[in-house]
Amino acid sequence: MRQLKHLGALLLLLSLIGMQSAEAKNSIVVALRGTDTGELRPSPVPGETKELLCFDIDLIDIKTGKIIGTASDCLEVLGMDECGGLRVIGTTVFNFQGGTLISRGLTSVQPVTHGSVDRTHITGSIPSEGDNSILHGTKRFKNAAGPVRLSGAVSMQPDLPSTGELTISFDCLFVIELE
Repeated sequence: MRQLKHLGALLLLLSLIGMQSAEAKNSIVVALRGTDTGELRPSPVPGETKELLCFDIDLIDIKTGKIIGTASDCLEVLGMDECGGLRVIGTTVFNFQGGTLISRGLTSVQPVTHGSVDRTHITGSIPSEGDNSILHGTKRFKNAAGPVRLSGAVSMQPDLPSTGELTISFDCLFVIELE
């Protein structure tokens, strides 16, 4: 019984230490939710000239569920991976009331093998330790730096043979760690 108390105290201490370090980084956690048909557009990154397939969706505060801005998720498909999924570079524009933040990450897109029948693929982008995923910021986010992590689920409805269009329903969480 005494060992369980010590273990509980140790776990509480470790969680408090983790909470303090997470708070020190100024974490922003938002959801991108909505459905849009992709549109080829110039990259949103200043100075880049390539075209990306972009989708405009709502930016949601996950605590309140309210729309707090808009987002554009712009994709560059690198190809298929060995597991049947896609390798994608995702450039995401977060349009907050207090400024705009642009991030980029290497994203894995894999077919759903079990679980939700409403989503066709799971997505994820996990930066390496020390990575800066933020490419550009304005106003409050000017000179911002830090990692951005994506964990999401999407439903893709390609109509490429007849119209050349791709429609995606997004339900993605982003954790932005401002340093």
